Amino acid sequence: MRRSSRHGFTLIELLVVIAIIAVLIGLLLPAVQKIREAASRMACSNNLKQIALANMNYENTTGAFLPGVGKNGCCWGTWMIPILPYVEQNNLYQIYVNFGGLDKTPTNNVTNPRYNGGVNAQVTTTRIKTFTCPSDDPQVFTSGSSAFTKHNYVLNAGNSNFFQVQTPLGCTPGKAGCVPFLGAPFSWYTNSDLFWDSTVPWTTPPSDPTQGKMGRPVKIGEITDGTSNTLMASEAIQGRQNDLRGFTWWGGGAGFTAYIAPNSTEPDVQEGGICVSLTSPLMPCIGSQTQTRPRMGGARSLHSGGVNAAMCDGSVRFVSNNVDINIWRAMASSQGGEVVSNTQ
Repeated sequence: MRRSSRHGFTLIELLVVIAIIAVLIGLLLPAVQKIREAASRMACSNNLKQIALANMNYENTTGAFLPGVGKNGCCWGTWMIPILPYVEQNNLYQIYVNFGGLDKTPTNNVTNPRYNGGVNAQVTTTRIKTFTCPSDDPQVFTSGSSAFTKHNYVLNAGNSNFFQVQTPLGCTPGKAGCVPFLGAPFSWYTNSDLFWDSTVPWTTPPSDPTQGKMGRPVKIGEITDGTSNTLMASEAIQGRQNDLRGFTWWGGGAGFTAYIAPNSTEPDVQEGGICVSLTSPLMPCIGSQTQTRPRMGGARSLHSGGVNAAMCDGSVRFVSNNVDINIWRAMASSQGGEVVSNTQ
């Protein structure tokens, strides 16, 4: 009669098994990460599609595209507010008051609230999934006891700067190095003092012929380059710490320009807002504008190789970081008459 015996793993065998498991994990992890990022990129593209369709529905209802910022710029609401009913957020839209308004008394942020005052804070502290790319980590801008949400999609302010004039400021179009403003589907700080937006302390009435014209809604007929050739929206990375990039409730964080390429190593110019320059994620910036580099912000994403972008006809495409800068600027202009043949 034989005794039954049990044979356990030796230490060497156990170490071999652990090593094999570690190798398999090492091989599988990049594949899992690629699948996860592909899914995030697709979800991000779908978000832009929803934003594009919402813009088109808004245009169909009102006869013009969304205002990029309120008519007095800065702080009384951006395109995020009027688009809310078109992305199934009508309840938030009904809460928001004083869109495009003007603080007659800047300290009175309850009766005439800006984005961060009174009932409006209920809206601007809400994170909206449609406006958030899953590849990014949700960030907030903290002010007092409030945490205002940042998001990932910005509208096209054109090919030059947020003032929508030539870059550098005052240069002569046609001369070397001068990039003329060639129209945009969304108006930003046009008719400002080329430094801020409204004149501090924001006491000029909207009826004043020299003020109150920022954020003018653009009619579809003004997009003479064609809606399929003109950018509507692209991505932004939510600024870390209290960096206001991606803070799309505020005028300076709600748009992008194509003066610099997607995910450019050239800096954004965050005049009027907090700027935190980072290399990971790639977010170079300077906090004060110059005549050579006025207020502007580029399209940025955490996707490898480029950014998702929506066109004014509702289509969505992926644009490479290596796109020719002249093609990128041509895609951003609405009245330039350029021929856009390749976005790679």
